[in-house]
This record gives sequence, structure tokens and C-alpha cells, in this order.
Amino acid sequence: MAETRWRPLALADAPRLAEMLSECAVADGVPGTGPDTDDVREALSAPGIDLGAGSTSLWCGGEPVAHATVRAREHGSPAHRMTLDLAVRPAHRTPSLVHRLLDRCRTAALRRHGELYPGVPLELHARTHQGQVWLAEALDATGYRRVRAYWSMRAGLGAPGKPPVPASTPDGTTIVPFDDTFDGALLELRNEVFADNWGSVPMTPGTWRRSVTGSPYFRPASSFLLLSDHGREILCYLLCTELADGRKDRELYLANAGTRTGLHGKGLYRAVFTHALARARADGYHRAVLDVDATNPMAAGGFYDRMGFLRYGTWTTHVLPVTAAPPGGGDPSAPPLG
Repeated sequence: MAETRWRPLALADAPRLAEMLSECAVADGVPGTGPDTDDVREALSAPGIDLGAGSTSLWCGGEPVAHATVRAREHGSPAHRMTLDLAVRPAHRTPSLVHRLLDRCRTAALRRHGELYPGVPLELHARTHQGQVWLAEALDATGYRRVRAYWSMRAGLGAPGKPPVPASTPDGTTIVPFDDTFDGALLELRNEVFADNWGSVPMTPGTWRRSVTGSPYFRPASSFLLLSDHGREILCYLLCTELADGRKDRELYLANAGTRTGLHGKGLYRAVFTHALARARADGYHRAVLDVDATNPMAAGGFYDRMGFLRYGTWTTHVLPVTAAPPGGGDPSAPPLG
């Protein structure tokens, strides 16, 4: 029998983790081919992840069979929401292993939370795809609640699935491609727009740059801002990314969007949205894809359906308020995850 051992993750593990995650994506029916080595390395280097104290992995015969990271947030108000990201190879998805992995995550989260935000309520957040029944059921059994659903939607941009004709730009406004000169003002607007959104926290300039406008996947020429003609104030925006450049069937991901408070219902978002789709089609993209909260008024009201988007997947956010040691003997004073 091959030797098994637990240890923290390292950046050097990225190639083998990418292979494992591709296998998991196929088994779970998650769209796409799974992350490549660079994607995994970037994820392991993300702000809030401490591989030494906030990651774990189980190896068997020199190959990873399970791994997890616990990511801290930059803000702890009104609660510190830590994100769990975990995977288990299909052949190893026994209830005992999955529950042990979740227990180790909780132990590490309690420790890191105590160091970062002592006295602040802690919540653990995990996300599952509709095909990850094994993980959703394990989260249910561990006390997590299913609190939010998100729809994955897509639309063809070539014939016969032509995108809508661009809507007319509202009087007194103009649409321009993203430019770095707007970066600071755009971050300020993003934080204002999402201030009251469930699960959202303000982004710092460093995190914004790293994960959004400075990301290698960001496509500034396919991202647009709607500005006031006189003050050049950003009224609405749509930022887009592309996960794999140069593929035969290119997909543009509509990643971040927002409209300034008080300006909803005036056609601003429709104008930016249809402009972006028309430009994407002209630039050779075959599809546009997005994820949206099922409770979002635009989604619930059928806006994306009218724009030709169809649902092809559902993601669920699971939340566990943590106030005590985990069931089954978890010990916050135990050694780090690995």
C-alpha cells in the first residue's frame, strides 16, 4: 500500500494540483478543462492565503489526493468571512476523508481568525457546483447552511445567436474603453456600489489591482465605462476577462459590473452591456459568459434572458458561523493544517 501523509501545500505543488483539479472538474461536470499550472500558482499566492498555516494536503504515493486552503479577508466587519477551497480526487471521496478535511480547515480558520480579528464573529464560506453533490452533502452534515445561489449563464455571439443591437447611449453620457487613468475612481465606485451587497467587503488598491485590473486575464479593450459628458464621472461599468487567450472558441467573461447608486432604471447598464457584447463579437469572441446572484434584480427580472443568455450551471454558497470547537473533537490549539 502506498504511503500517505498530510502536509501543507507549496507553490512547487502547482503542476500536480492542476492535474488533480482537471480530473475533479471532469468528474463533477464543472465547465471547462480545469485550471492550468499558472492558475493554481496564482491561486496559492492570493492575498489572505498563508500556505504554512492555512493549507493542507494529503499525498498518496507521491500524488495529491486531497487539498484545501483557508483564505482570510482583509476586513473583519461585521464578521470575518473566511473562504474554504478544497478538492478530493473522485476515487478518494469517502465521508471520513472529506469530514476530516473540513475539520482541519475549521481548526486552522479558528487559529488564523484569532490572530487577525480576535473578538470578531467568524464565518466559514464554501462554494459548490451543482455537480459537487459529495461536497454539498458533507457541508450540510457539518452544519453549513445553503444561503445563496448563483447562476452561470452564456450567450453565443456569432450567427445565429447574434447579440442584441447596442442600446442607444443615454443623453449626456459617453462609453469609453477602460483606461488606467480611471483605475482609482473605478475602485472607489466599486466599493460604493457593493457596500451593502451580501458577502462583499471593500477592496484595497492592492487587492483590486492584483485580482481585477492588473490580472493577466483582464481585457481592458473589452471593458467599458459609461461616463458623464461634463464631469467625466463614472456612472456605470462592465469589466471583462478571458481565461484562455487564443483558443478556437474564445469566451469573454463578464466579470465585474456596477451602476452608481441612484441611477438604476435609466438604461445605463443596458447601454454598456450591449455595447460590450457587440464589441466582443466584432473582436472574434464566440461566447459571452457570466455568473450572477439569483436574487439580483437584473437576473430575477429576466434581463439576461432577454439578452439571449441561457443558464448552464448553478453554484451555491454554504456558510457556517463558528463560535466553538468543531464537532467530533476538533481542537483549535492543535498543530497547523498540514
